[in-house]
Amino acid sequence: MAMEVLVTGGDTDLGRTIAESFRDAGHRVVIAGARRDELDVAAKELEVDAVVFDNTDAASLEEARDQFPHHLDTIVNVPAPRWDAGDPRTYSLADRATAWRNALDATVLSAVLTVQILGDHLRSGGSIINVIPENPTEGGAEAAIKAAVSDWTAGQAPHFGIRGITVNAVASGRNTEPGYDGLSRTPPPVADEISRLALFLTTPAARHITGQTLHVSHGALANFG
Repeated sequence: MAMEVLVTGGDTDLGRTIAESFRDAGHRVVIAGARRDELDVAAKELEVDAVVFDNTDAASLEEARDQFPHHLDTIVNVPAPRWDAGDPRTYSLADRATAWRNALDATVLSAVLTVQILGDHLRSGGSIINVIPENPTEGGAEAAIKAAVSDWTAGQAPHFGIRGITVNAVASGRNTEPGYDGLSRTPPPVADEISRLALFLTTPAARHITGQTLHVSHGALANFG
């Protein structure tokens, strides 16, 4: 049965790949993002609807609220970094503060605010999928972000589980390499893996999976501990 799916970060390569995967599976997809030009191009090429908003900005989300479908089956939160972090070895103290704030906003705050405003739009039996697109380096902002998203995802699962809604995170794991320069640093093969796993988590076969962080790693084992 066709679902109503919202994919944020539709103005990134990864968001676009995920949206295409759901569209090809026969679902009705709406993409969202802050960069109107990139979003319009993606919407036209994918032949899907688009909503322009900045999901790190509460006011922007409130303004866009009426443009979203009244009922949704799936929300896929895809980060859309809009700040070039540069080389951490050259950071001043102010640079490091800016880098961390931007990274946290793009991945954590964006998902929190999107779910806060659109969670009630989800039908019973729906899905929320939070994407963590990069394999973090130890001690970096990405590692802290991954831990925060994973913990928040686990905490949201009991809340949404009352309505039969699953909440999971899909993360790049060990042995994923940085990709080409562009809107996303996730290489296409990893984007494809993330898309397949996100799609699977919305199927009846995955209804028992919730509150988890699941890794895609080009087939490599994730390293825990």
